[in-house]
Amino acid sequence: MSKLYGIGVGVGDPELITLKAIRKIKELDVIILPEAKNIGESTAYTIAKEYMKENVEKVAISFKMQDSWEARREDHKRNAVIVNELLEAGKNVGFLTIGDPMTYSTFVYIMELLNDGVEVETVPGITSFASITARVNIPLVMGDESMKVVGIAKETDIVKEIESSDNVIFMKVVRNLERLKDALRETGNMNNVVLISNCGKEDEQIIYDLENIEKDDISYFSTMILKKGGIEKWKRFTS
Repeated sequence: MSKLYGIGVGVGDPELITLKAIRKIKELDVIILPEAKNIGESTAYTIAKEYMKENVEKVAISFKMQDSWEARREDHKRNAVIVNELLEAGKNVGFLTIGDPMTYSTFVYIMELLNDGVEVETVPGITSFASITARVNIPLVMGDESMKVVGIAKETDIVKEIESSDNVIFMKVVRNLERLKDALRETGNMNNVVLISNCGKEDEQIIYDLENIEKDDISYFSTMILKKGGIEKWKRFTS
């Protein structure tokens, strides 16, 4: 019976793919390679390509990176048709995704549109926030501190999100960078953040001073840590 695998491959450093993900990739008949039209080649493919069988079928699908939910949903439906057809043909299909398949991933939008009876197995991957906190050696949460992960949307009240937690991971930073900086200034937290762009890649950037940073200076793959307890004492551990 055919099966769909959602496989997380980490966020940039090819050594952060799990052994289980490697094993599953080697067994697949078809590999789905999602890519954003305005980003270019699939990052997941770059990480996983050395583990693929020579004769594996590779199918690229694209997702528009835009604010309209209706437009994004049309992409989901169109790509789900492709995946369902491959599964109906009796093939074992793997959907590669950066980070973790169950965390801000396009995989889940395909999964919810699968035909009845399709078996799904998810192989977890290292999330962007787990990767970046390890990269800069800043603890994500300590003791009784609270922590939240916020994917910033147009309607997100960023000040409210900051005020309601001790530690905040901000995802989808690029499109909302100026709003985010304004909220950090308003809450007095400009010195309590670090932004990591392209973590684990050759063009990685670690940025503590956001004042003169604009959205064109950083990658779409950028994540920010806000730690109200301060990050200054941890900087000495960042190489």
